[in-house]
Amino acid sequence: DPPAFSDAPIQGFRLFCTETATGREQTVDVDGRSYRLEGLKKFTEYRLRFLAYNRYGPGISSEELTVTTLSD
Repeated sequence: DPPAFSDAPIQGFRLFCTETATGREQTVDVDGRSYRLEGLKKFTEYRLRFLAYNRYGPGISSEELTVTTLSD
């Protein structure tokens, strides 16, 4: 969900996806409020966090969410 308070309209969201074992982080700018992650490794743990940004820059990041992928 978008932040409860914002000084300007939200321009987009930024998703940070970190592979826990390697620490390799990918950043994706997302226009809408949903995004499908593809190309993830099976049986792998990832940490996800999100933030909204507007013309003034990025907001505060969400709490980190840890997920583990299943098989194919």
